[in-house]
Amino acid sequence: MNRNLFISTLAFKKYPIGKILRLIKKNNLDGIDLAPLTIFKSWSQFENNVFNLKRRLIKNKIRINAMQGIFFGWKTNLFYSSNDEILKITSHLKKIIRICKFLNVKKIVIGSSYFRKKKGMSLKQSDKKFIAFFSKLKIYLKKNNVTLCLEAIPRKYGEDYIYNIDHLASLIKKLNSNKICINFDSSLFHFKKFNFTFFYKYRKIIKNLQISQKYFKNFNKISSNNLKFSKSLKPISNFKDISLEMILDNPSSLEINKSIRNFKKYFKN
Repeated sequence: MNRNLFISTLAFKKYPIGKILRLIKKNNLDGIDLAPLTIFKSWSQFENNVFNLKRRLIKNKIRINAMQGIFFGWKTNLFYSSNDEILKITSHLKKIIRICKFLNVKKIVIGSSYFRKKKGMSLKQSDKKFIAFFSKLKIYLKKNNVTLCLEAIPRKYGEDYIYNIDHLASLIKKLNSNKICINFDSSLFHFKKFNFTFFYKYRKIIKNLQISQKYFKNFNKISSNNLKFSKSLKPISNFKDISLEMILDNPSSLEINKSIRNFKKYFKN
């Protein structure tokens, strides 16, 4: 099976959109995962350039697999911010959902340890607030045909709430919507012995798949667990879209191209 391969714009800090699109085309990738503030200076600048962005994507035959980084620039915390702040972030999320519909983007990825840092709050209370917040978006997501893909993040990255995929799956089950699913990042394999079982267990509710190296470094040399993951994925046919996620500061084209070549080598088929 030939998969569709994408790369997150987190790899392209300080790159103008034209240079990113040229790199995508040169490397025969299918498109990007778009974190808007890696390209635009503010959310208002992004909103003002949505029509132009769509025109350039269509012209270059490049698509956006998913939107991510949607809380960049926000200091809202789900568990401790005021009701007014929660209303503002909800309004922002709905705006992003509408933009996704316009750009024909079917998925939004939400990780963001800061947004859901629970500190001393009990797990029971945190779960209750988390479910209440995302439940309010279910009808809006369905109306706009956009899927929210929530992510478990390793504790090593500063996560203190959803760092376990079993916990995330239980929250998804309680939310009870086919428009709220799991984004799986291979970073969950990095800090423990490789175990494909928990990925396979939840494969039906995993709707977005990202590959990353430890601490989101370049893909010039694949880690042993990512190599094992690539081999384990081969017989599974329901993951046609896979994204490479790296967080690089003003990388050279050479570094990007080499990372993409390795990504394609291990995850294209």
